[in-house]
Amino acid sequence: MRITPRPAAAALDPYTPGRAAADEEGSLASNEPTFTVAPGVRDAVMRALGHLHRYPDPLARELSLRLAEELGVGPDQVLVGNGSDELIYLLCMAYLPIGGVVLCADPPYRLHELVPPLMGGVVTRIPLHEWVHDLHTMAGIPADFAFICNPHNPTGTVVSSSALEEFVETAPVGLIIVDEAYIDFADDPERLTVLHLARAGKIVLIRTMSKMYGLAGARLGYLVGPVEVVDMLRRVRAPFSVNSLGQAAGVAAMNERSQHRRFRDHVLSTRPQLCQLFLEAGYQTVPSQANFVLVIAPDEAQLVARLWDHGISVRPGTTLGLPGTVRVTVPSEAGLELLEHALLRASAR
Repeated sequence: MRITPRPAAAALDPYTPGRAAADEEGSLASNEPTFTVAPGVRDAVMRALGHLHRYPDPLARELSLRLAEELGVGPDQVLVGNGSDELIYLLCMAYLPIGGVVLCADPPYRLHELVPPLMGGVVTRIPLHEWVHDLHTMAGIPADFAFICNPHNPTGTVVSSSALEEFVETAPVGLIIVDEAYIDFADDPERLTVLHLARAGKIVLIRTMSKMYGLAGARLGYLVGPVEVVDMLRRVRAPFSVNSLGQAAGVAAMNERSQHRRFRDHVLSTRPQLCQLFLEAGYQTVPSQANFVLVIAPDEAQLVARLWDHGISVRPGTTLGLPGTVRVTVPSEAGLELLEHALLRASAR
């Protein structure tokens, strides 16, 4: 074979997913939901199995219509993707020029820095200021793209909607993409979101159904943006990227409002308990508005190893661009108890 990969592909530092623990209750590395899908979602997927010999709807129209109604936008402003990650690829593929400048946080959500170089872009990382996006510095840099993850992953911190509005109005950036994957776990999502800017066509807003909707395995994400952007992405996307089982699960999951409320309530009540456990074990945490907490751990490798020995997986901060920390998903009640015992045993050594 006489072929070599493109330089950008050869130089890629690939995304490393969180490690799963043997017991699901101890898998706290990937910000996954702590509940299984409702019976109605399982039933919808089972019904969809009867049509598995047919191609799925290429535009996931039923799900798109439901999302548009939920979000108060036109259906031509919504695009469903194979996870929000596909939407990041599509945006870069369609709009990022060769040599185009992309702004993101330092550290960023990994896909925000991994995808642009594959499309010929140049990533400029702006260090966080006191764990939070430094929008002031970002607004002073001309760029083609800017990725703002709010709440930020991996810290869980947020910037206000008013600060984002000012950034949108003043930053010399061609396309601003706000990633609200964790918005549902903020104390007051309605005051934090910039969905109104996406409705007005001023930004592209990306969200996921992996977290609040409990569909991490179905790979469903969506974006809201200007009609012309959505139309262009529909042209360049793979024809059947969102499979029929995922589409069925997504539509059915939107009916499970009571389960969504219970999960959100669980995260909001358990998140401070999680912080308190680590505080009692001698670790500070970064204030979080997500379904995870960033723990400041100078003994990162040792803490990760000790928790693993007790059946708990957490995300080493080194893999996220934050050495000296670990990221821990807000666990279930059983997972919280498992973690409490593990931290008590570790501190007793």
